[in-house]
Amino acid sequence: MKTLIILLIFTSALCGCALTYVRPTMVAPTISADVSISKANLLRATEQVLATDGYQITNSDDSAGVISTAQTNLHITPEQADCGTTMGLNYLKDNRTDTSVAFSVIVSEGKITVKATIEGDYKPQDTPLTCVSKGVLERKMLAQIIAKASV
Repeated sequence: MKTLIILLIFTSALCGCALTYVRPTMVAPTISADVSISKANLLRATEQVLATDGYQITNSDDSAGVISTAQTNLHITPEQADCGTTMGLNYLKDNRTDTSVAFSVIVSEGKITVKATIEGDYKPQDTPLTCVSKGVLERKMLAQIIAKASV
């Protein structure tokens, strides 16, 4: 009987945390740059940078100027994204939160746009989290691509 009561209290505590999940309300920024680099050079540089950083390219369409990657495990910090809170505590500050990132890059003559899609999961409760990028990852990726294309 004692074990049953302890189990019920523990289960209630876990459910209580899940019910207090507050999703992020911010909107991810659009990270793009006007460049004087050819579309072909930008696409080639994008593929090289993504591969070097460990991202698996799942779609690459040179004529459309679009490159996408699969989700890749990456530890995300509160400075990089908002994945919500529970009882006022940021999920990204908890080491039991797993996160992954996928990139989409859109290239046209004179312009490049980078978007990161972040997924999160709080392991103790197997709770999927809604994550919104703050633009830090995109700016870093954009800088790497432009530097590589400029060489």
